[in-house]
Amino acid sequence: MLKTVKIFGISIVVISFLLLIAFFATLGLGAGTIDSTAGEAMHVPLLTDAVFLWTYILFAAAIVAAFAAAVYKFIKSSISNPRSALRAVIPLLLFVGIFVVSFFMGSGERMEIIGYEGTQNEGIWAQVTDMFIYTTYTLLVLIILSIVGSKIYTALK
Repeated sequence: MLKTVKIFGISIVVISFLLLIAFFATLGLGAGTIDSTAGEAMHVPLLTDAVFLWTYILFAAAIVAAFAAAVYKFIKSSISNPRSALRAVIPLLLFVGIFVVSFFMGSGERMEIIGYEGTQNEGIWAQVTDMFIYTTYTLLVLIILSIVGSKIYTALK
């Protein structure tokens, strides 16, 4: 099991590194352009879509791994000690709660983006984007508070 995890981790790093090298090696080869705010044509690199797709895959894999680890820990803890099983679920529930609250804080109003004519800047997609931004802010504040709190706790101990 440990060998499989190590091979999987190394392969993800190698694929990411090769994609990064390919992206920078083909920077001048893309034929696509978009208009900038000044009206000038801006070059779009050739492998931009591949880099975005790989980022989405890694993000989804991280979320699945986090949920799988939480479920595994919950099942393992509930067999030996049901009370400690609740402690494994509380962070997961708090994280889901942060996502839900930040989703409803988001706005579905259309954003005016120069040079963009699609529909993914309004409605549910605008709310999802706001959700990720608010979640990032919330988690950043929680990380800072936990660092400060642990320093205070260690000093008072």
